[in-house]
Amino acid sequence: MHKMNFLNGKAFTAAAALAAVVALAAGPIGCSKEQKQAETKQRQPAQSASAAKEHFDKGVQLTMKGQTDDAIKEFEATLQIDPKSPEAHNNLGFAYYDKGDADKAIEHQKKALEGDPNLANAYYGLAMALEKKGDKEGAVANWKEFMKLAQPHSKWWMQAQTHIKNLEGKAPAKAAPPAQHKK
Repeated sequence: MHKMNFLNGKAFTAAAALAAVVALAAGPIGCSKEQKQAETKQRQPAQSASAAKEHFDKGVQLTMKGQTDDAIKEFEATLQIDPKSPEAHNNLGFAYYDKGDADKAIEHQKKALEGDPNLANAYYGLAMALEKKGDKEGAVANWKEFMKLAQPHSKWWMQAQTHIKNLEGKAPAKAAPPAQHKK
């Protein structure tokens, strides 16, 4: 009877495990080149979506920290992977608005709405940017679109209502200072 020593048995087990891993990594035996390419293409969108989400989430975090320039880079990186992402365009629009670039804010809010015409936040951002540019009519139209989609009587809905009243000149008049009596 022949006995295997412990080290030889361990070496054999590690070698067998390594061979199994290599065989599994190579894919199913007998797959055509076309099948392997199709499998690779199926995995790529999931990896891209994951990378886009990572950039987007990082952009949101940077925005909340007030690091607008870095947030813009992350949202732009998201759009490199997913050029039509309405959420990335929306957040990029808000970031440009925060930097004082109303033109780029408008551009990205419009792209957000092209991708998702029901994205309430994009109407809000577009209304703010148009208002900043002095386009009262455009701002009012977008505030109203926001209000159609937003939760009625929420903080943001109420703010939109206030903007509309101010832009349409229907804001409550401020009380006149008391008249000065001459002595």
